[in-house]
Amino acid sequence: MARYQIITLVDITRSNPSRSESNKTKLGQQANFNSLIQSIGMRSNIEWDSDPKMTIGRIPDQDGKAAYWVWQFETERDQVFEAGGNPVRLLVDDLHNVPVVANLLNSKDIHPAAFQTKNDNANTWITII
Repeated sequence: MARYQIITLVDITRSNPSRSESNKTKLGQQANFNSLIQSIGMRSNIEWDSDPKMTIGRIPDQDGKAAYWVWQFETERDQVFEAGGNPVRLLVDDLHNVPVVANLLNSKDIHPAAFQTKNDNANTWITII
């Protein structure tokens, strides 16, 4: 099994709201996490042993401190996201511009409201570990 790590400025807290939940922050957080899981799931079934964790500090390619989320998961088979010698290329492509709910607990403006995995506007970074 291959193990991957995602670092993102998008609030992907797994809040597990109940059906009667009315807190828009919890609903938005879970919606973002679900979008992430569904996007990854287009290519592979995944497993994880801990939910995303929010941290405040410096992150890749950013000035100053910000709230960011770190999450790790495993795929059922190796090299599922590999293309052109890059072990995460397909996942980077799949996640780029997937819509998210912005203005939750994130400290940086998420504009456009989407996972951005490419270019200077990146808010999400993926690595194999």
